[in-house]
Parts: sequence; structure tokens; C-alpha cells
Amino acid sequence: MQFLKKEKKLKVCYIYQDQYPWEVRTEKIATTLAKEGIEVHIICGNRNGLPRKEKILRNLYIHRLSKGLNKLTNNLFNFPAFFSPFWIAKILYVVRKYSIDIIIVRDLPLSPAAFAAAKITGKPIIMDMAENYPAMIKDTWIYRGPKPLDYIIRNPIFLRWLEKIVIPLMDGIIVVSEYSAKRVKKMIRDNKNKNKIWIVSNTPMLDTIKTQCISPLAKEIRKRSNFVLLYVGGLEESRGLESGIKAIPYLSKIIPDILFVIVGKGSSETKLRKLVSELNISKHIFFTGWIPHKEISSIIANSDVCLIPHYVTEHTDTTIPNKIFDYMAQKKPIVVTQANPLVKIVKTAKCGLVYYDKSPLSLYKAILQLVDSKYRKRLGINGWIAVQKRFNWNYDKRYLFKALEFVLGLSIN
Repeated sequence: MQFLKKEKKLKVCYIYQDQYPWEVRTEKIATTLAKEGIEVHIICGNRNGLPRKEKILRNLYIHRLSKGLNKLTNNLFNFPAFFSPFWIAKILYVVRKYSIDIIIVRDLPLSPAAFAAAKITGKPIIMDMAENYPAMIKDTWIYRGPKPLDYIIRNPIFLRWLEKIVIPLMDGIIVVSEYSAKRVKKMIRDNKNKNKIWIVSNTPMLDTIKTQCISPLAKEIRKRSNFVLLYVGGLEESRGLESGIKAIPYLSKIIPDILFVIVGKGSSETKLRKLVSELNISKHIFFTGWIPHKEISSIIANSDVCLIPHYVTEHTDTTIPNKIFDYMAQKKPIVVTQANPLVKIVKTAKCGLVYYDKSPLSLYKAILQLVDSKYRKRLGINGWIAVQKRFNWNYDKRYLFKALEFVLGLSIN
């Protein structure tokens, strides 16, 4: 695949508000472009004082903001404020110095700053909307409660207003699901511009599925139980893990050695551990803490049933978590809540079951159906086939290139 009708090498600037590496979607987009001969410059935050500039692959460069002199200045320089002069200055510097052709900005927070830089330099800009950001912040307010400063800088009402202004200004929008695309289309009044939306989902690269780094915990988990229920992801309040834990006392009566393995960390961990203690089910719950991403596939491979217990909200009804495809790629049956994108994938691929969020009893009934190992295997194989045929990065990356083709007016062979 090569970009035609352009003598010089195409150059893309990708703006990501957190520190990189590592983040799966940023990696997929950046490495995919770089491998096709496109020069990619990632601008990102710098929490830990990493090198300001770094080349990590052929055609792939990282430009980090200043670490500052102390924690206060680090926060000041790196905070993704909508019109941060530090971010705008960095973007302008990279775009001008490296003759960038197009800017891609990840999510809403830095979109105004990126748009300002694009306007000043005369470059086209695409937003990579991985999250329904206003809805995500709303979930944080609902399940955790806002901090005093959040009323100013992370206010869902303000973010919705800002989004309605920013979205129409973009030359293109990349989203992760058809439900997100429908939401974005409503914010674009000009019918001619409604076709500037492309769905690039969070599907896995097929070559990364095959290469596994075995986690030391993988064999331990299998030794401890013949029925492992697995969750991988953040431990925030909106993730619905409370319902999963509350289902275990019922399940343990039917599956005496059931083990619910929870991989990850987050703000609700203390509360969840307390719940486990109150229910007296410590022997059935295993909090692993954070595990390197390269080891996750081996943990999944040693499980029996994989869970996505997210509460159904506007946010989860428009986004797709990476973990669903990671589970499917390892031939595991999935149990999910009734969020629209999750239900559609499970029903289309015939790879799992659906239960009602916040209902431990509903989850209990779903998992009981998966006691049958032959049924589990059939659902798991269905999911694996779906990943091989459709839910993979080889399919979705085509729409990444189509977005670039449309916005830049280039032809792709």
C-alpha cells in the first residue's frame, strides 16, 4: 500500500494527551502508518521525565512535552487544557520543523489546541474519537463524584457544549463504533460533511495474537481452579465489578472451586476488596494488580469464561473496549452487559451471553449456562473465527487510510 500523487514522503502528527509508550490504539495507528512508509510524529505528555525526543521505529518519532522542574511545573506543562499554550507551542514546533501534512488529535481535550495549531499552519486535522468524552466524565461524576476543580475543567455540561463546537470544525472524524458515528452525525449540520466520519474499531492485530509472553501467574491461576472467570481492565466504579463479585456466593454453591480473577487496578479496588471480605469469598477472588500488556494473552488463554461487566451508560453504549476482541482472539466465551456495541458483537459472532448490568442474579444465570465445557468451546471458536474474518486490524485499518485519502485528496493503491 503506497500513497500516490505525492512526490515527498507523507508526514502525520498524532497528538496524544498521556505519556507514550504505551497505549494500544495509539500504537496500532502509529505503527501501521509508519510501516506503510508514512513518517509519524507523536506528540505526547511526559509525566516521568522521559527523553524529549525519541525514535522508536523507522518512520516513527516521539516528541514529549517538558517534564518541568518539579511536580507543579510538570502538571502545568503537561495538563491537556483545551487551549494550553504549552501544547499549542509544541504542536506548532513539530508541524513546522518536520513539514507535517496532516494532524490527528486523540479525543476531545486537546482538540481545540490542535485545531488552533492546524488553523495557524494551514494543515488539515482529523479527530480520533476513541471515547465519548463528555459521557465518560459524566460516568466519573455519577459513580465517583466530582472533585472541586472538576466543575471547571471536567464538567460534562461544558464538555458537551465544547464538543458541539469542535466536531464541525474538524476535516474528518474517526470513531470506534457505529453508535458513536450516529451520535457524531447529529452534531454535523451540513449534510455534505456527514460523510467525513469513519469507523476504525479497537480490533487486534492478527500478528500480535500469535505471539505470547507467558505470565508467571498463568499456570498459578490454572492450578488454583478448574473454572476461572476472568476480567481484564480498569477497576473504576463504572466497570460493574461489584455485580460480578456479588454473583460469586451463588456460583460457588454450584461451582465449588470457581475463581474470579481480576486483572488491573483502579479507584474502586479498596471498596471491592472490602466487599469480598464482607461476603467471605476471599478464596474465590484473585486481584492480580497491574500486569504488562504482553502477558495478558497468556492469562486469558488460561481462563474459562471472560467477563465485561460494565454498567450500561451513554458512554458504554457508544464505545467498544479492546478486551472483547482480546478475549475472542483466545477462543474464550464472553459474558457481557446489555450495552449496544457489546450485544451486537456477541450476537453477530455468536460468541457469548448477555446479562443485565447491576444484576448479580442475571450474571449467575448466564455463567451457569457455561458450566458445559462443550458449549464454552463452541462459543469460543465462534469468537475466534469472527476475529480472523472480520474483527481484526487488517479490516479496520483500511478505514484509517480512507480517512487520510479523503481529507488529503490522495489516492491509495
